[in-house]
Amino acid sequence: MIKLLTAYTQEVDDPVKAAGEILEQLNLAEKRLAHSAALLFCHSEFIKSGIMKKVSESLPFETLGCTSQYFALAGASGEIMLTVTVLTSDDTEFAAGLSDPLTAENTEGRIEALYQKTAASLDARPELVFTLLPTIFSLTGDDMVAALNRACGGIPAFGTGALDIHQDRRNPKTFYQGAAYDNRMALLLLKGPVKPRFFSFGFPLKSVFTQDAVITGAEGSQITGINNRSAISFVKELGLVEKDGHSVSLAFPLVIDYGDGTDPQVVVIHDTSPGGALICSKKVKIGGILNIGAVTADYVLESTNTLLQAIKKNGGGAGFFVFSCFLRSVVLGAKPTAEIELFQKEMSGFPVPYLLSHSAGEVCPQYTKSGERVNQFSVFALVACQL
Repeated sequence: MIKLLTAYTQEVDDPVKAAGEILEQLNLAEKRLAHSAALLFCHSEFIKSGIMKKVSESLPFETLGCTSQYFALAGASGEIMLTVTVLTSDDTEFAAGLSDPLTAENTEGRIEALYQKTAASLDARPELVFTLLPTIFSLTGDDMVAALNRACGGIPAFGTGALDIHQDRRNPKTFYQGAAYDNRMALLLLKGPVKPRFFSFGFPLKSVFTQDAVITGAEGSQITGINNRSAISFVKELGLVEKDGHSVSLAFPLVIDYGDGTDPQVVVIHDTSPGGALICSKKVKIGGILNIGAVTADYVLESTNTLLQAIKKNGGGAGFFVFSCFLRSVVLGAKPTAEIELFQKEMSGFPVPYLLSHSAGEVCPQYTKSGERVNQFSVFALVACQL
């Protein structure tokens, strides 16, 4: 059986004090079991101050994680925090690993090598893969997750993309053993009697503003042309442009239907290129019918409440992780913490540990129309893993 131990600090200046707060809350001398590993999520401020590194080095087992914003765990919540979740067990073993730097050209080989090297330290096939994805504009999350799915042979994978939403200095990082990276994937493998349960609430595909728009130019994850015009001119015409007159708003998804029998793809725009292309979170193809997605704050909170009621009905297990796309907080408008506040209210007094953090892309097993389970990368989603 796995046990989850959670701890947090809001100390952003003093590494020694922050590490002391974490260790006091975890009480490892009494609560640690035979095998342990830790997942660490924090605001980017904790990297600059050295606190992430100090906390990681203070823990006597492998640590991995990534940057994030907005957190909730039992007894605490906030935008700027550092959280530690220790997984500890007598009958489940853990193995962590870090990839070499990833590019669009080497993703397949390096993720395969990462998985094989990490799994080699275990004497049997793992039951769950916990993955932390780098956020790289030239490399899409769906490519990384597809490569991971092939490497692990379809073992359930759950995780998140590194997040840093500061517009002036966006610098998302993944972590491994106290070091921070901008282009590497981290993995945690769980081997033993692990029976995770997954929950996923994606973008409601019926919530779209229909556009008379076809993708007429595309390269990798970039939309270069819409209706035989530059992509940036299309979004400018819709009024989806920030005040600088060039950068598009990140607060809306694109819903692309390829007419091939598959579900429409939901993508978000990471940035724009100097040439006016839209740099998206997933690969895009010429010929897709493009619509603009629209969700309300009510939908965000309703989906959160539905998730929480399902987890409560199921008893919560040993504990659970929840990742919510940061764009959901944008939809909440003037009160971006409303989802966290709902979480804390509904989970008040709940008897198992949990962690909610925001993400720049969500990884969770999904079922295809044929009933096959496949690990998928999503955006604008709410996903959970109950252990």
